[in-house]
Amino acid sequence: MDPHYDGVIFQTHAAEMIRRVRTSFPAFRVLDVRPSAEFASGHIPDALSSSAEQLELGLPQGLDVGSEIFVIGAAAGDPAIRQASLALRSHGARRIVELPGGMSEWRNGGGKTETGAQRAA
Repeated sequence: MDPHYDGVIFQTHAAEMIRRVRTSFPAFRVLDVRPSAEFASGHIPDALSSSAEQLELGLPQGLDVGSEIFVIGAAAGDPAIRQASLALRSHGARRIVELPGGMSEWRNGGGKTETGAQRAA
């Protein structure tokens, strides 16, 4: 990763995110900022769950601000995506990538999901 872009919030599309999930290199985490019931009904495999409001208080366990962090919400226009990204940046996250189309774009793009509550880190 290029350190010149640290602190910048990027955006990507589902096809690129699907490619990254398949290769998982370089290291990254997916942060799902939808309500916990929506997360439990279907989320990106190995994603962490946290609301944007919770992020303003601190980072969830298992989230390293030095890693690239993909932020996903419900659908296009979900304000929680940007709110979470700004909270992450305020906590020192250096590489933030938003999927502005949210889980609806992920599913429409053929992305895999898993169900259930978040496992303890």
